[in-house]
Amino acid sequence: MSNMKICIPVSGINENPTMDNRFGRASYFCIYETEDDSSVVIQNPAVEARGGAGLRAVEFLVEKQIKAVIVPQLGPNADRALRAAQILIFQGESIPVKNLIVKWRNEDLREI
Repeated sequence: MSNMKICIPVSGINENPTMDNRFGRASYFCIYETEDDSSVVIQNPAVEARGGAGLRAVEFLVEKQIKAVIVPQLGPNADRALRAAQILIFQGESIPVKNLIVKWRNEDLREI
């Protein structure tokens, strides 16, 4: 498996945050780095956007060189933007990030 960065929308900053049920308006993003099994939680700059939060979030992820996202659901604009940026999309569930990463590594998450 090549090294890549994976983004998961999360609702809080802690050791093992749970996935947020939103993408573009999630408060934070957890960025997981497969190369060294590290993660960092950063504020989503699109959370306060008046409109187009999903698109602004995708632009931010492109800048961060994200190669995949694990999300519960996506709006049509965010979905199109992620696909246009060639970012892989995996179906997640509202469980802690570390559990999602284990599922992703075991190929137990469905690519959508």
